[in-house]
Amino acid sequence: MTQAVLVAHSYLTRTVELFIEFFKSLKQARKLNKLQRQTYNELMALSDKDLNDIGIHRGDIRYIAYQNQNLRGWV
Repeated sequence: MTQAVLVAHSYLTRTVELFIEFFKSLKQARKLNKLQRQTYNELMALSDKDLNDIGIHRGDIRYIAYQNQNLRGWV
């Protein structure tokens, strides 16, 4: 009986841990998405001259904001 209780407790504990990990990853994904949108919007607000000054073409903005890990959040 004791072993059955311990096994049930173990499964319950693991299930709770999985839910916590899921919500943490969800929170991180939302935070990353917010940063991506902010970067995209700030770059889109720049004039073509300003973009040219920093060496970015308007067509590269989506890549910079959503794909390029090294430049994310630099604006």
